[in-house]
Amino acid sequence: MYKQIVSSLLCLFCIANVSADLEEITADQAGYSEQKLNAIKGKLDPLVDSGRIPNYLVALAKNGKIFYKAIRGNAALDRPEPVTLDTIYWLASMSKPVVSTAVFQMIEEGKLSLEDPLNSFFPIFDDLLVAPRGSFDSSFEELSRPITIKDLLTHTSGFTYGETVIGLGDIAKQYDELGVMSQRHTLDENIELLAEVPLVAQPGTAFNYSVSIDVLGAILEKIEQKRLGQILRARIFQPLGMTRSGFRADDFSNKNIFASLYGVPTVGQQPIGRVGNGDIAWKIARRPSEEFVNPISGNKYKKYDAGGGGLWASADNYIRYLSMIADDGLYEGSRILGKESVQQQSSNLVPGLNLESFVAAFGEAAHLMSFGGGLGIKRESFESNEVDYYFWGGLCNTSFWIDPVDRSVGVFFTHHCPGQYNVSDELEDIVDGARL
Repeated sequence: MYKQIVSSLLCLFCIANVSADLEEITADQAGYSEQKLNAIKGKLDPLVDSGRIPNYLVALAKNGKIFYKAIRGNAALDRPEPVTLDTIYWLASMSKPVVSTAVFQMIEEGKLSLEDPLNSFFPIFDDLLVAPRGSFDSSFEELSRPITIKDLLTHTSGFTYGETVIGLGDIAKQYDELGVMSQRHTLDENIELLAEVPLVAQPGTAFNYSVSIDVLGAILEKIEQKRLGQILRARIFQPLGMTRSGFRADDFSNKNIFASLYGVPTVGQQPIGRVGNGDIAWKIARRPSEEFVNPISGNKYKKYDAGGGGLWASADNYIRYLSMIADDGLYEGSRILGKESVQQQSSNLVPGLNLESFVAAFGEAAHLMSFGGGLGIKRESFESNEVDYYFWGGLCNTSFWIDPVDRSVGVFFTHHCPGQYNVSDELEDIVDGARL
């Protein structure tokens, strides 16, 4: 009994130690010029001063230690709490890499393989049809082969999104009409709806950004017989000390501070304008959708944990996750993910495929991009296959990057939806230029 008590106390100590605030070091100690890094503020301050974004947070870390922060503004324009590393933002599609990591963990355990077919978990996907390029005017095709786990990880499944998230053709409109993978339906209902809609391409033939990671979440839930938030908490959040991460109200304590969601005023809305005696004339408004997506106010609307975009987390927490990936799956000496799995997650798994969906999202820069198992990959130049950084972002202007040169990581958080200020590439350039 004594040994059991000691063991339990040691376990609690380890959890408490991991959950402590991230250590901070100077930029110089990390090998960077703080003066040059301050150009980050010069890039972002005008967006706040002109009332276009409500706040911002940029944090850089190396070996799990914060070496630079640029933070401005409050968690809400009408509240006094300043933004900190603990402020919780909606990560939207930055949920995808985390869920993909859980998939690779299960592959390591033999519970999944990249070649497992989707219909072995959900036979309802046996008889899918394909509408090439998502057009109802095209001749429908029968499925050439089943969708696999690899197809889902790499967005080459043939699924798409609705029109608001660069969905493709008539199929995207149908997603919106049916509410495919929305919180209007339970996860089981969403899977049934998805199986009724044709694919936009044959599996494995084209990259189309999609609800594929939500489907992977459904597979994980089927394997583990738990909801996705519980799976991620046990496998990733608790081992990394991510105490401010989750999907629903019961994933958080009431003491956590959630950043309010803003964006371009919708029809009938007026910009906020000046708040109190403030100098800034805000051109933004609160997003009406916040009541649905926020884990606290929107908890009654949450019908499933959306692996493709439902995660909320703090910058402190997400940096822990990124630091683990940057260190080949290790965090503070503990193995979270195997090195080979990290290499797969960060390797180009869609060579030679049409990246039209990337071009739609990132413009001409997409020609330097490829995709791994949940991570975007940007090359240094057209002449080089050397990786500049790994990255991804969320719908409301959250983004991250991982630099393979020195394994440093960076996050940029604000809350403007939809994303109009995708500046992470420019921020990463500033950081590169500040390296000593």
